[in-house]
Amino acid sequence: GVFKIFPAKLQAIHAIGGLIASLQIATLWTVRRIVLRVANDLWPFAFALLIPFLFCSQLGTEGALNGLTLAAMILCGYKLNLQPSPRAALLFNLAAAVAVLTRLDNIFIVSFVWLAIWVELGSAGRRLQAIMIPLYAVLWGSYLASNWVYFHTLQPISGMLKSNALTDHALGANLPHTALVALGVVVVGIAIMAVKRRDLFFRTIEVPFALGVLCHAAYIVFKMSNETRWTWYYTSWILLASILLARIGSLIFEKIRVLAVPAAALCLLLLVGVLYKQGYKKFYLGTSPVPPSAFNELIYKQAGIRRVFAFDQPGMLAYFSDVEIVPLDGLMGNLEFQHDLATKGLKAVMEQEHIEGFIGLPMPVSDFNKKQSCDAIFLSTEQFHCVPNGSGGLKTDAVDIYARIPSKLAGTLALRDSALVWNRADLVSVWKVSPSDVLR
Repeated sequence: GVFKIFPAKLQAIHAIGGLIASLQIATLWTVRRIVLRVANDLWPFAFALLIPFLFCSQLGTEGALNGLTLAAMILCGYKLNLQPSPRAALLFNLAAAVAVLTRLDNIFIVSFVWLAIWVELGSAGRRLQAIMIPLYAVLWGSYLASNWVYFHTLQPISGMLKSNALTDHALGANLPHTALVALGVVVVGIAIMAVKRRDLFFRTIEVPFALGVLCHAAYIVFKMSNETRWTWYYTSWILLASILLARIGSLIFEKIRVLAVPAAALCLLLLVGVLYKQGYKKFYLGTSPVPPSAFNELIYKQAGIRRVFAFDQPGMLAYFSDVEIVPLDGLMGNLEFQHDLATKGLKAVMEQEHIEGFIGLPMPVSDFNKKQSCDAIFLSTEQFHCVPNGSGGLKTDAVDIYARIPSKLAGTLALRDSALVWNRADLVSVWKVSPSDVLR
């Protein structure tokens, strides 16, 4: 939608950034409305956790939409409990249905919350809920139908790739610190609320939402690959944790209201400090991850490389250069591409896709990159051959490329020193390659 209005790449990037910020602000506004109803006016406690996550950690429009729709579901669900009406039922069920479409693993949370509200409502409210069931059939059915028409599968493509990863799954390694902190706050917060305040919000929102988070955690740990370490998977966890922090604050300052405002002000001061350190100093004043103009000049114009395989960072490199990026990790959910890699082999696919370059590890290879890309298969798609570079460091001279569905070695591509076109130690390296460089 943004690109329809702003077709130029760089303009669209800024527009998308503005859209994401607008969605985050709408999420904050919605959370504040929730907290005013269930935790007095201690919204700074929720914001102290939510703002750093939304503006410094969460990535992508997917995460922003996820947070807003879940917050809307919480608010509308609580209103439905308080005063059942056709309008309240429609708003709650619409927010719940769309929340699942923003992130399909929200199905755990939405299901538990829906059932809890169903139990709490009387017969008239339950009839309203039942009337809304066709809404889910239409919205979710449309999604499933589009998946079948365009991809010939009902299973989500991203989930299919990550759940079939045979080489990138270590139990527990796929929960980042963001998730662990949120999970800790949720568990402790629910325990405190269970002892101190088992109110309507606790029964119909917090407990079922927490059960959904626990199911989501189990699903990720036992089913999904380590690619789920990205922060946008855990927006729902942070959202619940932030509301619980405000609720705990309201308990603490219930009888000493005089200290509530100073405590809230302290939260806001800490928040400003975090944003200054992480947002301004680290991201704004720090090293820019954007490829310099020389990247496009050397690769696209001088070397004449038009289409490349990319091991990582495909979106950024595509936006800031004219090179056409073909991501090996299946980011775009191209099942036909994965099938061709597995059945035809790397050489045939390179000919078919007109691949003229390869974007790989920056050199010298860092210890971190060696561990995740030379000693292991990165994103279930490639493993680099790392050899001494003659200066005490490491370089890459070849890469094994795998298909993801089914998991199978497609071939080994030589990365010759003479073909190295561009290298930046903190970004990527680019080689000019052709199908004749496939070793096997």
